[in-house]
Amino acid sequence: MVHIDVTSLKLFVAVCEAGSIAHAAKRAHVAASAVSRRIADLEQRMGAPLLQRHQKGVTPTPAGERLLHHARAVLHGLDAMYAAVAVCLVAGVYLPITQN
Repeated sequence: MVHIDVTSLKLFVAVCEAGSIAHAAKRAHVAASAVSRRIADLEQRMGAPLLQRHQKGVTPTPAGERLLHHARAVLHGLDAMYAAVAVCLVAGVYLPITQN
C-alpha cells in the first residue's frame, strides 16, 4: 500500500485547481520548491507523472486526473469525519477512550 499524506493531497488539488505550482504555493503560504518536491514525491510514489509542465503552468495527466478525482473524495471524506466527531463533542456524546 502506498502512503500519501493529507498535506500532499491538498497541495496536489490546489496545484490542479490553480493551474500553477507557484500560484498554489502562494495561496497555501508555502515555498514553491516545497510544493514541487511534494508533487515529485507523489509522482514517485504513484509511479506515474501526474502533471504536465508547460511554460504557463501545469495540467493534470490522465493519471493526475484520476488522482485528482480520488483526492477530492478523500479530502471530502476527511472533512465529513472531522465534522461528525465535532458534533459528538459539542453535544457531549462521546465514549471514553479505552486501551486494550
